[in-house]
Amino acid sequence: MTHSDDFSIRPAVHLDTEDIARIYSAAILERNATMLLDPVSAKEMSHKLDTLAPRESIRVITDATDRVCGWGIVKMYSERPGYRLTCETSLFIDSQFRGKGLGKKMQLALHTTAQELGFHHIIVRIWAANETSIALHKTCGFSLVGIQKEIGHVDQKWIDVAVMQCLLN
Repeated sequence: MTHSDDFSIRPAVHLDTEDIARIYSAAILERNATMLLDPVSAKEMSHKLDTLAPRESIRVITDATDRVCGWGIVKMYSERPGYRLTCETSLFIDSQFRGKGLGKKMQLALHTTAQELGFHHIIVRIWAANETSIALHKTCGFSLVGIQKEIGHVDQKWIDVAVMQCLLN
């Protein structure tokens, strides 16, 4: 059985963008984790990597052969100065690697990255029906702030979003 200790996390590089796009596009098509509607390309993800703000970071989780199994991002919550100590994180794990503890490993690494970047508060927005992701984030120290009813609209359906937060020490 593969264990999360068999995987490592590092900053993303341009060579990773094809895998990042593949994993993200699969999540987009699953319709349970992001409000994007169309798959993304490696070129788009490469551009995203190039245009990260100084206090933003994309990380990848890789197996022993350096194959990308998932990715996560720490990004500014808002450009408004009063929110400068608040960030938002998102993570996506390749479906064949789910259930191995990689999501938790990635989220905890994103906590560390957020602290290193000077953030005090992390926000996540999760489809309210995605109970697995909500449970994962609870194990990483997040608490539920509330549910935004019918804030998203995907495939002719209203989507409720759970807002969760974690204060960093």
